[in-house]
Amino acid sequence: MKFAYVDESGDAGQTSVFVMAALLVDAYRLRRITADFDQILRALLDRHPGSPKELKTKAFIGGRGGWSEVPGDERKAFLRSLCELAARDGKVFASAICLNRFDEMKSAELASVTKNHYWHAAAMFVASMIQKRLQSEPNNKGLTVLVMDNNQQSMPALSDAIHVADPWFDGLYQVQEKKRGKTVWKARSAADRFDAIVNTAFAIRSNHSSLVQVADALAYVYRRWLELQAEDETYTGERGYYQSLFELIDAQRKSIGRCPDCDAVKLYKAVAPQGWKP
Repeated sequence: MKFAYVDESGDAGQTSVFVMAALLVDAYRLRRITADFDQILRALLDRHPGSPKELKTKAFIGGRGGWSEVPGDERKAFLRSLCELAARDGKVFASAICLNRFDEMKSAELASVTKNHYWHAAAMFVASMIQKRLQSEPNNKGLTVLVMDNNQQSMPALSDAIHVADPWFDGLYQVQEKKRGKTVWKARSAADRFDAIVNTAFAIRSNHSSLVQVADALAYVYRRWLELQAEDETYTGERGYYQSLFELIDAQRKSIGRCPDCDAVKLYKAVAPQGWKP
């Protein structure tokens, strides 16, 4: 069994980009990875005992919300250590959405599958990429539990969507087979849609889960890297710093790869921010 820890960064009114990221870890590694994160966070807090106890990456890296006593270079080094931890021990999945493009795509048809909301659309993409990566694992070794930062308003709809498994998403994780000498896309069935995902997604407060906080860091790194494709640096060297973090974690990201030409694939490509490959 595996666990995917999921968090997001960005919201309408704050930024033009929304990112949801997941860190996938094997159950047998979970205790060690959690202990490693707790150790580096504890070391940081021991050096700066007046700092907040919960890590929210945007506030942390910006020195806000009580993090100002931690020097900027130390904050940057800590964020890099989180990315190194994720790249060493997990697989990364992420969805990035240009909010303006998503608004332009809203329709009655999409409302039935994405709720016309970027959070739900991103969560379904992440679930589809996990399904794509793990559906070939034998004997349920790829069975995955989604552990999400608590979103009480949207979580019930996400659990329902994974349980119902609308065929609209099939193309994102469809596989090919040989049929009469030709390579074709194999049809999915109700029995094997999202069969690598536990039906119920679990919500948890981020301060109760070390690895949800790591997922928050991954989401913010992707978000800031994307923002810097279209806007100026806030300090000299910021673009290079986030480029290095992006390269570190994106080497572990599982992307859409080969897919049939379908509406789901078209949507996620259409709403991708500048520079992002779904």
